[in-house]
Amino acid sequence: MKDFQEIPLKRATQDIDSLKSFSDPDNRFSGPLTVDYVDGDRWVLKEDLSYLTEAKEICTTRVGFIFDFASIPWWLGWLYPKTGDGKSPYGIGSLFHDWLYCHRKIGGRPIKRIEADNLFYEINVYVGVSRWTAGRMRRAVRAFGWLPWGQRKPEDIIP
Repeated sequence: MKDFQEIPLKRATQDIDSLKSFSDPDNRFSGPLTVDYVDGDRWVLKEDLSYLTEAKEICTTRVGFIFDFASIPWWLGWLYPKTGDGKSPYGIGSLFHDWLYCHRKIGGRPIKRIEADNLFYEINVYVGVSRWTAGRMRRAVRAFGWLPWGQRKPEDIIP
């Protein structure tokens, strides 16, 4: 009989494997995505990862950041895995979106929530997520992202 703990770890490894080869045709990312599985649905970033935006700003997620990839309701997990999949690697956009909701800055410049949501869409389209799927995800974060954005206290924002 399999140990219960093996199942999530194996699944988590399979999910993240699909993100290791995301599309980066213009070399906008500083390197590969390297993460460790923490527990449940949380991951920790093992190396800084930067993205050069279309506006030529550098957005960097920092080593040690703990995140959950896409915040997908459990009942939609069969359709949208949290990390994305080989055809739709929205997990990378989700990492940056989670970072921006916690950090609220791009290259030291304070941002508004709509900028975080727009960058989520930009990254998703850039890495090969269809505009249709990226648009639905952007509409979802626009509709429901006000709650986590508003609940974060100023002292909880990562400097």
